[in-house]
Amino acid sequence: MRYTPNHISFGKRVLRILLSLGLIGYGLLGLLTDDLYLPVKVGPGIHLDGTPALLMCIAFICAAGVLLSAVVDHYDKRDNERHYRLFARLGSLAGWTFFGLSLALHVYQSLTK
Repeated sequence: MRYTPNHISFGKRVLRILLSLGLIGYGLLGLLTDDLYLPVKVGPGIHLDGTPALLMCIAFICAAGVLLSAVVDHYDKRDNERHYRLFARLGSLAGWTFFGLSLALHVYQSLTK
């Protein structure tokens, strides 16, 4: 069976790159101002500061890495998609873990103040 490299359309590549840059930029801006705002569907939203903001920024970086891994895989012509899929799975697991830890720590800190 002949190997065919992955192909992602130009629009999807641009979208993934812009989303990853947006996530990293928003997270770093939130860290610099010590106020990382997370909008919610109902209510005023969540303002993270300190360690919860840092953990959320790490979650954003994990998400950006997962988004960018598909773009890098598009340009990598070698037969190693399984490595990119593994990276995406581990990156997603790490990202969701940091996301949950950030929110749990925020709730804990707000209840103990």
